[in-house]
Amino acid sequence: MTALRWGILGTGGIARKFVDGLRMIADRCPIVAVGSRTLLSAQSFAAGTMRAHGTYQALIDDPEVDVVYIALLNHQHAEWSIRAAEAGKHVLCEKPAAMTARELESVLSVVKKANTFFMEGFLYRCHPRWAELRQLLTVGVIGEVRIAHATFCFNAPNVPRLLTKAMGGGALMDVGCYPISWLRWIAGAEPSTTTCIATLGGDGVDISASATLHFPNGVIGTVYTSCVAHRQVTASLIGSTGRIDIIEPWRSTPGEAAFIITNQNGTQTIPCLDDGLNTYAREALTVAAHIHERQAPMMNWNDSRGQAHCLDALRHQANIWWDGEK
Repeated sequence: MTALRWGILGTGGIARKFVDGLRMIADRCPIVAVGSRTLLSAQSFAAGTMRAHGTYQALIDDPEVDVVYIALLNHQHAEWSIRAAEAGKHVLCEKPAAMTARELESVLSVVKKANTFFMEGFLYRCHPRWAELRQLLTVGVIGEVRIAHATFCFNAPNVPRLLTKAMGGGALMDVGCYPISWLRWIAGAEPSTTTCIATLGGDGVDISASATLHFPNGVIGTVYTSCVAHRQVTASLIGSTGRIDIIEPWRSTPGEAAFIITNQNGTQTIPCLDDGLNTYAREALTVAAHIHERQAPMMNWNDSRGQAHCLDALRHQANIWWDGEK
């Protein structure tokens, strides 16, 4: 596996979590630089452990950076993915990869022309537990899957980025995208029909939303998401002969990740054994393992396309439109 030198674009909380993950695998994914809007912010983040750049562009122009982790606000993802690719850098971009499906196509067009790696950062997809789940479904532990349900709710009523349309705010874009991506993965297809209702905040973004996805194979998926409700993070599958509940589906915390299976044999808990790496470290290793393929099977470009189209449809059904989108 090629050792990739990482540059971090942004100094927020998610960037710090990603750096903590990289430090677990520093021999394979060394962190060499960070870029922020100000040099002071970059220096504070770097704390003497990496080079500090006082602009985003300076980080991208750093010749010792091989791959850029984009941890900026939603509305900045596409612009800086494009700039990084144009500079010949590989890109791991936090979800959602773009504000709209059309914007994502602009990103992928540049990435393809530059012949660089690109992956949308749904880090949960990089955990081996999902291969285990697929195997459980294949052998029919709950019969035929009929219904899939997932939630991601938390209470942060005063965070500007969540409430501001120009920043790509709203519960769907921030955390609802996780269960939506999971439902699509479970079904192995794009939904044939979708419905979405939402409670909108003052700036016209969803603070709470509920969605239903109907897939061609007959599976119905349901989602609840909110950024103004008590924390609830769940995922479950209901089949013809049983059900599976997934503990901490989006975090896959070492020692905690497990499936609870209820069927004709009773109830059993199956732990998901792993090597103790957190999901951010696994995400970085996924990039390294597939860098020469330019995309990773856990979240390839077509998967991101389907995700973006689904989010567009759900937003519009809930009457959420970005400025100029209509």
